[in-house]
Amino acid sequence: MIRKQLFFLSVAVCIGGAIGAFIWAFLRITGLGQELLFTILPERLPIPCLILVICILGGFVIGIYEKKFHAAPENMEAVMAVIKKEGTYPCEHLTAHTIAALLPLVFGGSLGPEAGLTGIIAGLCFWAGRKFRYVGQNMDELVRIGLGASLGAIFGSPLFAYSFCLDEDTPAEFRKSVKMVTYITAILGGFGIFVLLGMLFGTGSGLPRLAGSNIGNRERFFVAFLIPVGVAAGILYAALHMISSRFFDMLKEKFGVVLCAVLGGICLGIFGMLVPFSMFSGEAQMEVLAETYLEYTPVLLIGIGIAKIFVTNVCLQSGWRGGHFFPVIFAGVSIGYGIGMLCSIDPVFAASVVTSALLGYMMKKPVAVVLLLMLCFPAHAIVWMLAAAAVGTGISAIFHTSGE
Repeated sequence: MIRKQLFFLSVAVCIGGAIGAFIWAFLRITGLGQELLFTILPERLPIPCLILVICILGGFVIGIYEKKFHAAPENMEAVMAVIKKEGTYPCEHLTAHTIAALLPLVFGGSLGPEAGLTGIIAGLCFWAGRKFRYVGQNMDELVRIGLGASLGAIFGSPLFAYSFCLDEDTPAEFRKSVKMVTYITAILGGFGIFVLLGMLFGTGSGLPRLAGSNIGNRERFFVAFLIPVGVAAGILYAALHMISSRFFDMLKEKFGVVLCAVLGGICLGIFGMLVPFSMFSGEAQMEVLAETYLEYTPVLLIGIGIAKIFVTNVCLQSGWRGGHFFPVIFAGVSIGYGIGMLCSIDPVFAASVVTSALLGYMMKKPVAVVLLLMLCFPAHAIVWMLAAAAVGTGISAIFHTSGE
């Protein structure tokens, strides 16, 4: 038994390191593609509305590719649902799925990389399970380790990844202590390789650190206002998700996936010209916003956050498939900065509470929200972040219960 557990530990570490390297390469290619299309090309080809042209072209390419290969990435919840129901996940045509995950990001979609990578990592884990007999007997553990390692690298938060890994019951063959060591080692291995490659060759991911936050009596007083603002942003996201889903489902039935993707590209391009922050995943833009938010009015900052929520839903439902975590976090930060300026309170503190309430409403896991955001916001705001996430989770549960 001990020998088997040690063997599985070594396999998990190797898988974690390989996943870290794969994610680095994926994000590196994404960054190079974005630089080519949105930095180098405009310098060489200074024509009006070039961003709109690029986004429309992106929509056409994404639509044609999906029509031919049917390889659009699924979100993390959908991937795990398939694994729980079927006991497996398709590991064929991984190259096609990787390209399908890259295209919306390269063309500037308001999307995060986590959704596309989730299905790819799950497929790779099941492929590895077929190659190694003992590993194949513990596929559920292997998949959770793989997804945990990928989340740790993508978000730059090993603790958040670890909380995801321990979301299920421990199999009898694995003692809790063994499982803990296996998960931590694999996640840190993946995160370490990702960081090392980033230091050596450039590129990275994860949420930026928003330094500086003063929590005084005025900030504590306005918590009662900041939390409802974050919850309202979550309700807005859910409403726009439902509306855009119905609209594009209807459009897809009548005109097909290509037109939907092109329409999504048109919307992305128009908003990209009017509100540049509405494009891309959001983590790099968050650093820029943290340095320049004083150049904007509070109302404009709130509008930027709402635009980000709207464009993200349009991308997701029109066929530009990807993750929503990074864009939603950016939206919460932008709205929080605006509310903080309106109320004359510390903007970083306001952003931490608003974003936590927003993610709490969407994720319904307050502890996971704090573990995800704790490296982004100052440590002394964690108690208020946990309270905001808990309130958001509670209100979301009430809404869903009444909806049923």
